[in-house]
Amino acid sequence: MKNLFNIFLYQLILLIAFNSSSLLAIGTYAEGSVLAKIVQIESRGLVFESFEGLLEISSYAQDEKCDEAKDECFKLTKKQIEFSVRPQNAEVVNLLKKSINAELLIDYKIHRIKSITLSSDFEVLAAKTQETNVAPELGEKLIVKKSGSKRNFSVYGRILQLDYQGTFIGTYEGLYLDETKGRIHPFSVTNEQIAKYALTAMKSSTRFNIGITVAFATGFRKSDYDIFEINYKAPADGVYTPN
Repeated sequence: MKNLFNIFLYQLILLIAFNSSSLLAIGTYAEGSVLAKIVQIESRGLVFESFEGLLEISSYAQDEKCDEAKDECFKLTKKQIEFSVRPQNAEVVNLLKKSINAELLIDYKIHRIKSITLSSDFEVLAAKTQETNVAPELGEKLIVKKSGSKRNFSVYGRILQLDYQGTFIGTYEGLYLDETKGRIHPFSVTNEQIAKYALTAMKSSTRFNIGITVAFATGFRKSDYDIFEINYKAPADGVYTPN
């Protein structure tokens, strides 16, 4: 009887483990915001109607040969991606239709497994034009502890994309534009306070100074570049003295 109970318990554990991993696999791969130009949108489907289209977003060539130490990586390129919107999200559909060839801030979710009701795994959840003023709750700056010790420096520009990625171990990943050098670069965020601050900052078109810290190793994150400061009034990584 004891052996039968042990076998049953073992099978139950396997079943739970299998179902748990299956549920994780079906979940969200990434969720965040991106600045994108609306290229096309149309309704499709016979059984499940949805709105499908194309977005143009900023990108870069990972194999580009450039001098990272001189902040010459990477040249800004553009790529088009397919997106889907559920028909019940009427306000978003109508805004996208009125914004062909215009740039919007897109809130999105990337599904690990494409829904049968959508034609792509990239689902647009919300869309809006950027505000001209900075959100009052942001203040002038936010500074957190640096995660790297290889290099620390400041760039002036804006964040083009930021999302939370991963199934088992999640990380914040994004792209920033250095407008002084005209270069784009991927980055990771290890501090959740900075990540939330950056996502709010993306709602405004106002540029800011971005404190970049570079680590010798990345760990689970994708980039060795991390953001430790966002400053609207002065270059990042300054020396601050008590008043």
